[in-house]
Amino acid sequence: MVDVSPEPTPAGFRDGSARVGSMVSAYRIERALGSGGMGWVYRARHVIEDRVVALKILRDDQVACDRARDRMMREAGILATVGHAGIPELYECGLLRDGRPWIAMELVDGVPLATRMLDGPLDASYVIELVAAIADVLATAHDRGVTHRDLKPENILLVPGDVRFPVRVIDWGIALHRSDARYTSHDEAIGTPTYMAPEQARGGPTDGFSDVYGLGVLAYQALVGRPPFVGSNSVEILVQHLRKSVPSLAPRCPDAPPALVALVERMLAKNCEERPTARGVRAVLGDLRSIAVTY
Repeated sequence: MVDVSPEPTPAGFRDGSARVGSMVSAYRIERALGSGGMGWVYRARHVIEDRVVALKILRDDQVACDRARDRMMREAGILATVGHAGIPELYECGLLRDGRPWIAMELVDGVPLATRMLDGPLDASYVIELVAAIADVLATAHDRGVTHRDLKPENILLVPGDVRFPVRVIDWGIALHRSDARYTSHDEAIGTPTYMAPEQARGGPTDGFSDVYGLGVLAYQALVGRPPFVGSNSVEILVQHLRKSVPSLAPRCPDAPPALVALVERMLAKNCEERPTARGVRAVLGDLRSIAVTY
């Protein structure tokens, strides 16, 4: 159910954090899970249905920002409409009286890919499965006209024991629907610099091929243990994405199948037209499945 009618702003939210026991609609806050650029995330329980959820609430310092409010409500719409098991399920959303949106969604019991990567490079066979799963999610999103724009290890949750799907791609707050041109400001680089496609770094229009590049950076980092470009600040990293050739992958992961190495390097082409373009991320998914059969 999606309900955007305003409701009272509960005590405990005005200082930027919610007290345990505070209520949002029928959800009782149990504990804080974390925070991001736009919102606070809590573990909460529906007091009638006894369902545990991840409850995301726009931060109080963002309430005056129209773009932040719009993006959070747009995230709720994406969760509701993309329809893939690799995206958290939306249960409900609404507005507090002060105008802040909230989203009640599936609470995923998973491990961030960023945590898994702390142990070093991943086995090539696992990388093939992992990147294929992420590509599967993105393919469905792209079919619906949605580009994620912020693929990074922190936004990939690994849930290998889940019978529905082995990963969740989360944080669709800066995702872009092709019909939402009003959310795009040219000359504004949106995303995380380490994983940002050159066209994103320029602040230009983005589409599914930007996600192909971001997925390529993830695959490179998973195979090597570090992303292709690092630097002391965001500008230094963005300049490398724009101008510097990607360090050759083969010498850094000699055990990886050549077809996988070639695919990842094509995904990281500076010119988006030189990336897998026939069917975008579906072409990547098809190549990965072929590689898995022969590896």
